[in-house]
Amino acid sequence: MQAKQAYNHFTSNLINHTANFINNNFDFNIESNQNLQIKQMPLMQLELFAEQSFQRHYSVVITMLNDEQFQGKFISQVNKNKYVFKINSAFFEIVMLDQIKSINLI
Repeated sequence: MQAKQAYNHFTSNLINHTANFINNNFDFNIESNQNLQIKQMPLMQLELFAEQSFQRHYSVVITMLNDEQFQGKFISQVNKNKYVFKINSAFFEIVMLDQIKSINLI
């Protein structure tokens, strides 16, 4: 019985020391709940850029908060913060300004 307890103690110590070694020496970026600081254009600036792009039919690139980028034109304004964005003749996206990181002219 003592041999079995010693073996279990040895095994748990080995696992703990190995886990501590990995945590202290390697960065696997396993923690998914990290608070990422995403720089976003101020909402008033996004509203202005979107409205001007919509009214003047500018081609723009929008970058979403998840770093997805779409190239196209704003073709319809649903309300002050929501637009229909035409990416190509077959693909449209409804975008909300609070989900956009930036708007850039092409």
